[in-house]
Amino acid sequence: MELVNATTMRKHLRRIRSNGSAEEAVAYLFFLSKVDGELVFAAAESDTTMEDPEVTTARDQMREDFSDIFQEDTPAGHRPERFKGGYHRINIELGHKPPSQPVRTIPVPMMEELKRQIIKYVELGILHPSSSPYGCPIIFDPKPSGKWRMCCDYRALNNITIKDTYPLPPHDTLLEQLKGARWFSRFDFNQFSHQIPIHPDDIHKTAIRTRYGSYEWTVMPLGLTNAPATALRVGNRAFFDFIDRFLVIFMDDTIVYSPDFDSHVSHVRQFLQRCRDHQFFIRPSKVELFVRSIDFIGHHISEAGLSIIEDRIRAVMAIHPPVSYGPTVGKQPLRRMAKDGKSSLRSFLGMVGQFRRFIPKFSKIAEPLNRLLKDNAEFVWESEQQQAFDNLKSAICNAPILQLPDQKLPSIMEVDGSGTHVGQVILQDQGKGMKPCGYHSVTLSDTQRRWPIPEIELFAIVEGFRFFRHILLGAPETIVRSDHQPLVYFQSKSTLSPKQARWLDELSEYNSRIEHISGEKNKVADALTRISTLFELTDCLQHIDISEVPVKPSADPTFIALISSSSAHLSGS
Repeated sequence: MELVNATTMRKHLRRIRSNGSAEEAVAYLFFLSKVDGELVFAAAESDTTMEDPEVTTARDQMREDFSDIFQEDTPAGHRPERFKGGYHRINIELGHKPPSQPVRTIPVPMMEELKRQIIKYVELGILHPSSSPYGCPIIFDPKPSGKWRMCCDYRALNNITIKDTYPLPPHDTLLEQLKGARWFSRFDFNQFSHQIPIHPDDIHKTAIRTRYGSYEWTVMPLGLTNAPATALRVGNRAFFDFIDRFLVIFMDDTIVYSPDFDSHVSHVRQFLQRCRDHQFFIRPSKVELFVRSIDFIGHHISEAGLSIIEDRIRAVMAIHPPVSYGPTVGKQPLRRMAKDGKSSLRSFLGMVGQFRRFIPKFSKIAEPLNRLLKDNAEFVWESEQQQAFDNLKSAICNAPILQLPDQKLPSIMEVDGSGTHVGQVILQDQGKGMKPCGYHSVTLSDTQRRWPIPEIELFAIVEGFRFFRHILLGAPETIVRSDHQPLVYFQSKSTLSPKQARWLDELSEYNSRIEHISGEKNKVADALTRISTLFELTDCLQHIDISEVPVKPSADPTFIALISSSSAHLSGS
C-alpha cells in the first residue's frame, strides 16, 4: 500500500491500460483527500498476475528448443565463422606511430579481479599474450549488479583511427516501425562485441598493458571508437530480411514485434534460428519473451501507443536549476550561474529535447533557456528562465500517450505560427477517435521574424511537411488546419513571390489541402488532446461500491484502515 499523488496515479493507470488486465495485477485506486492542496490517492496492488497458459507454454518451449544459444557466457574456444565483411577493422591514419602507454596503477583489491578476468578471457580463447608495439591501459567500470567490467582505455588509439561513418537509424523511424504491434520480445546478445572477431591484420592493434603483461584481443573489445558502427553493420547484414518486417535493432536493443500471438511465435522462432546459423549467443537472464509492452530507446511501447519510460521521467525531475544562490537582494536571492552552468543547462535541454514530440510548442517553452546558450550571452537566471525550466519538467512528467503514425491512413496537421515560433501536431483516427501522433515546433531566426505574418503562417505548414515527411509523403491525404484564413487560397494563388513559389513546389509532392479553423477552436483542440489522454486512461477502470471491496483479515493494515475510514465517512455523509 502506498500514498501517491495524481501524477503517479495517472502512471498506474497508463501501465494497467498498456499491459491489459490479463497481464497485470489488479489495482485499487481510491481518492483520499487534499493534502497541502494536492489530490492524494491510495494505490494497492494484488501480488498475483494472470497469464494465458498458451503464452507460458510457448515461452518455455522456445527456451528449450534454442537452449544451445541461450548462454550466460560465450562457450570456451568459440571461433565464429563470419560472413564477408563481418570482421572489425582498425584503420590507422597515415604518419602516426603505434600508441604505447605505461601500465596504469589500479587499487590493490582490483588486482585479483584483473587476474581473474584475464584468465577467464584467455580460457575462452578471445585474449592471448602479446608482443605488439601497441599498448593501452585498462580501467574497471562498475556494473549495476555490483560486479566489475574490465574496459580498455583506447583513447590514444581512437585518436588516430579513421572513423567509420556507418549511419545510425533515427530514433523516430525505429519507433514508428512498431506501429500496430501487440506482442513483443527483447533479446540481449551476450557481450555482442565479443562475438565479432577482429580482422587478423588488426589483432595486434588491440594490445593492452596490465600488471600481468601485455595481451591482445581476437574479438572486438569494449572501447574502440568504431565498435558501435561494426556491431550495427553486422546485425543489419545478418538480419537484413527481417528488419522493418518484424525486427528492429539499435545498439544493444533487439526487438521482435508482431500484430498477433501466432505470428509472434513464428517471428521469434525465425529470429532465433538465424542467431543459431550465425552463432550469436543470447543472455537468457535479460530476455523478455512474449510480452504485451516493452521499453525501447527511452520509450514505453504498447498497443495503447508511445509514452516516456518512468526512469527517464525521474531523471529529468531530479535535475536542479544550473544556478547557485547568493545573498538576498530585496525579496529575491541573487542568482549566479553554477559551475559549468551552461554545460548543465545544455545537458538538461538535450535530455528533454529527445522527447519533444510529446511536448506542444516545445521551442517556445524552451526559448528563454536557449537564449542563455547563445555566444556572448550573459547568464542571468530570472523568473522567466525558472518558469521555462519548471514548465519543461512538468510537460515531461505529464506527457501524453501518443499514437504511432500509420502511413496508410489520412492525417490532419494542425499548425500555428507566431512572431517567434511555429508549431505543428499530427493527428490520426486509428479507430479510437482523432488522437495525436506527435508534436513539433521550431524557433524562428532573426531574419524569419521579420517576415510578414502570412509568410510565417505559410512557413509553419512547410516546416510541418518537412519534419513529418516520412509520415506524410505518399499518405492518402493530409488536411492542414490553420487559423490564418488566407492560406486556404494559397495553392490556387496566381501571383507568388520566388520564396512562395519554391514552397508551393515543395508542397506539391504531398496530397494535401488546407482548411481554416478558428483560433478559438484550435486552442480548444490543443487542450482536448491533453485532457482526453487522462480520460482514455481512466476508462479502463470500473466503478465498484466501497462496500463491495473484498477485505481479508491478512490484508495490508493501511488498506483495512482506509476502507474502514472511507466507509464511515460515506455513511456519515
